[in-house]
Amino acid sequence: MDSGRVVISGIGIVGPTGCGAQRFWQSLRDVVPAVSPVARFDASAYTCRIAGEVRDTEYEQVLDPRKLRTATLAGRLALAAAEYALRDARLSPESYSPEERSVILGTALGGMREGEQQFGILLERGARRVNPFIATAVPNHAPGVEVAAHIGAQGPQHTFTSGCPSSLQAISHGASLLRAGEVSMCLVGGFETPLCHLVFAGLTRTQELSTLNDTPETASRPFDRDHAGMVLSEGACILVLETEANARRRGARIYATVLGSGTSCDARGMYGMDPSGETAARALRSALTRSNLGPTDIDFVSAHANSLPSFDRKEALVLRQAFGEQVGCLAVSSIKGVMGHPFGAAGAFQTAAACLAIEHGLLPPNANLENVDPECSLNLVGPEPRAAEIRHALVTSYGYGGVNACLVLGRP
Repeated sequence: MDSGRVVISGIGIVGPTGCGAQRFWQSLRDVVPAVSPVARFDASAYTCRIAGEVRDTEYEQVLDPRKLRTATLAGRLALAAAEYALRDARLSPESYSPEERSVILGTALGGMREGEQQFGILLERGARRVNPFIATAVPNHAPGVEVAAHIGAQGPQHTFTSGCPSSLQAISHGASLLRAGEVSMCLVGGFETPLCHLVFAGLTRTQELSTLNDTPETASRPFDRDHAGMVLSEGACILVLETEANARRRGARIYATVLGSGTSCDARGMYGMDPSGETAARALRSALTRSNLGPTDIDFVSAHANSLPSFDRKEALVLRQAFGEQVGCLAVSSIKGVMGHPFGAAGAFQTAAACLAIEHGLLPPNANLENVDPECSLNLVGPEPRAAEIRHALVTSYGYGGVNACLVLGRP
């Protein structure tokens, strides 16, 4: 049974920009860089020594003190973001029965950080010194389980782990559950804590991370001619989904309507991409069809572009392929010049940015965009915000393995 329109009524954020949606939006709007030298661990051995870290520990005040001791960092960030989302929505979980509540999240790496730490303890001090809960705390689905327990959600609980598009696919699936009438409220989004030795070692070996360590605030440069690699970041972004009828019944603030989504896979291995862009473009066109929209209806693209030349150029190629002559009418912006790239949580952060752009009638700037890469020629928002009436926004995400995902949002 179709339960009607699905809307976003709450935004919860814990990230490099700080805690809460307001600080997140201010950082994007005013271009307040959130990238700095790594303090989470000793990164001196790597060619990349910068990242977007969660420095503001204000989020710990909304957590059960026991979780500060027992949950992984990924779990703590997800729990705090969920609590911020509920508060932003002015919603008590008890507004819905347990079986009507659901939690659908996404991540690429889950609790790898703590897994790495405990493996070090195992090698140095032996098995008896390993945290006995590590085997159940590190798996990717563990933070989702923690959030479900926190809100008493007895409905579906899933964790998508398909790389960078994970959280965008989680949002799409949560919206599908609501439309089908299976649940009445769903917490959706993503979390990521990739700042650890193993991830840095691997990605510096493949030369995918920026080495602009002396200027961390300008190291992430999506679409720019001098884009030279990703800057990793950590954080959690969780959204409240409800049906429009229920949200309006309780007088909720509605950020946006979730209209449709699409996904596909280039099927060219972990590092290959469809050189034509058609496979990903098909996902975008599918999302528009499911949203009952055409190419001329989209005003803004909250882009995946992560400052790695191959992904920035794929973004441009896919948009040109999907929108054809209309591509010049799309205002395109990436938030990753400010906050870096939080891997599997990126799509959720981009969705939050699109929601706030719709609400404020303002296109967030492309931080650090000075000279456009000729292969990324699009209607890019400049280094300053741009006022605009946004009827519909498109959120895009592309990952290793050629996984493509997109989401269409509408103004409420």
